Amino acid sequence: MKQENFFALLMIAIIGISFYFFYLIFSPYLVSIAWAVILTLVFYPAYERLNGWLRNRRSLSSILSTVITILIIVFPGVLLLFLLAQEVVEIYRFFEEGVKSGKFQFLLKWREAPGIDQLISRLDPWLNLSQLDVQGLILQTLRRLSTFVLNQSTKFVLGFSQLVFSFFLMAISMFYLFRDGERLLRGIKSLIPLTSEEKELVFVRIREMVHATIFGGVLVSMIQGFLGGLAFWILGLPSPVLWGSVMALLAFVPVVGPFLVWIPAAILLVIQGQHYVKAIVLVVWGIVLVGLSDNFLRPILISGRTKLHTMILFFAVLGGLNAFGFLGLVAGPLVVTVCLAILDIYSSKLATEKAGEGS
Repeated sequence: MKQENFFALLMIAIIGISFYFFYLIFSPYLVSIAWAVILTLVFYPAYERLNGWLRNRRSLSSILSTVITILIIVFPGVLLLFLLAQEVVEIYRFFEEGVKSGKFQFLLKWREAPGIDQLISRLDPWLNLSQLDVQGLILQTLRRLSTFVLNQSTKFVLGFSQLVFSFFLMAISMFYLFRDGERLLRGIKSLIPLTSEEKELVFVRIREMVHATIFGGVLVSMIQGFLGGLAFWILGLPSPVLWGSVMALLAFVPVVGPFLVWIPAAILLVIQGQHYVKAIVLVVWGIVLVGLSDNFLRPILISGRTKLHTMILFFAVLGGLNAFGFLGLVAGPLVVTVCLAILDIYSSKLATEKAGEGS
């Protein structure tokens, strides 16, 4: 083997080992750093405005921006987790007491509705609907859900010190990203083997997707969940925080939506036979306020920003959640956007080369 080849292979091995150890060092903190990057991108315009008011005192502006961001994001999220854990336990107790007292006997009468008995007789050989225990199924599902939430709450309490440490790392990362983000971005761009226009295209797509996902996805979903939970609270329905959170999550995922919660709730009110007005109000509220808020707010918040096809976005969100956990809500669409931007650059180069050959 020639000496030049040996040294080339040696350098490749050293570089590979160095990056491997680099990954081992930073891998425990990648989630905190990733959330810091996402939140910095979202709140960076506010940081720039604050820095202008403070006459370019970047360190002070970074500290204030970090504190404000954490106050806006973290504390409401922690409060929501505790409320959810409490309401899941309460709703299980509500259904358990209702079954014991006979309050939910109407669930057994669904088979007696006109036409349902004939449908059951036809489907029963395959689905065995005649033996379906609706009350038992609901209680079993709620029991598992309450057990899961209690276990997660216990883990949350036991791992509180780790959670505080993660928040601390995220806050530190946000401070330096706010203060030195522009210089860091220039350094990253200088390492990418693309033209200036192509680099700008990729980073514009990334920035637009983060804003579109946060404002057009998360924010709109939170508004829809809040409106749905508010309807449950006004109408006196159980666990408005829990069902509002479920509606917010369903609103974020393409194809599905909050109607998967409020329509069954309205049907249950009708089946009970004594809450027709509440059912009508819930349906009207769901269609007008919850449903139309998506059609009204989403175009305003993501106007002119990157839009993925609904099918691609659907799988990007689900795949992101599976691969990265909650971070995947943003990371999934972001990775797909970067890949599509690179494909656009490649296709543009191919088109340019073909045009040059044709001339």
